[in-house]
Amino acid sequence: MVVYNHGPYLAEAIESVMSQKCDFDYELVIGEDVSSDNSREIVLGFQRRYPDRIRVVCSRRNVGAAANHYRVYVLSRGEFVAHCEGDDYWCNPCRLSGQVALLRADAGAAVVHGDWVRAKPDATGWDVQWNRPAHRHVPRRFLEGDLFPFFYFPKILRNCTVVQRRSALEEFHHSSLAMKRYRFGDTVAAAYFTSRWRVAYWPAVAAVYRESAGSALRSGRSSFALFLRSALEFDTDARAFFRSRQDYPLSYRWECALGLLACTLRLRDWRGARDALVDLARHYGPISFVGAMIGALRLRWPVHRSPRSLAAKGD
Repeated sequence: MVVYNHGPYLAEAIESVMSQKCDFDYELVIGEDVSSDNSREIVLGFQRRYPDRIRVVCSRRNVGAAANHYRVYVLSRGEFVAHCEGDDYWCNPCRLSGQVALLRADAGAAVVHGDWVRAKPDATGWDVQWNRPAHRHVPRRFLEGDLFPFFYFPKILRNCTVVQRRSALEEFHHSSLAMKRYRFGDTVAAAYFTSRWRVAYWPAVAAVYRESAGSALRSGRSSFALFLRSALEFDTDARAFFRSRQDYPLSYRWECALGLLACTLRLRDWRGARDALVDLARHYGPISFVGAMIGALRLRWPVHRSPRSLAAKGD
């Protein structure tokens, strides 16, 4: 768990991890990144309550999200690694046991994920959309098996629902793809994992993803434009890294470049809009542009309803 100014949500996140029902031992490693609120006080309080199960790493200066993630990973000791950001929480006490069982049963799978729901802020606090799980319209072929052509699909492989083999995670961190610092990390890891291993799927709602302010996607259009520029940079690197793969999704860059164009036009950033148009012209001809558009619509359009998720709270 990485933590930065998550004080209002942190206790719920930690309790959701500590309440897991497992027949194996597990620990929670928390990276607290010099928050300006009471986050450090909260995590140290939980460490005192669970001294054998919670370890906290902190420092005198802020190290940033990427370095915080990495130092928590280095300190983890388990055969499997799961993630929960300090502002999200797990909503099913059987998620760890269920997902670990799937990985143990399938040696060819290195990652397992599950369904999730959004929590949106409202006048009374948070509106958790229990009746709208993210995968309710997602075809099964986009949820398990070879997911490399769909690794960037935002509804799958959500960080708060994922369990990974530590051996695969170590391989990823030693790859050149993990060496650069982008404004995100989950998509980079998803691309690597799906290119080498199958993905298993646990058909239940595993976590609540809180749409809190301050993230790269919800910190204003300028921040979002920087996020999309970073995505284009990653796509350039990924195309080189996966050059032997014929199924790399060309629609990923198409979505990012069009998103950057729309964002910069709203900002009246004409130079940014020009950059987006130049990028599209450089990477797509008429035929490949239409092909990328079809690939993007194939992911976004609900084809049919997948099997209903199990009860969100393990009922």
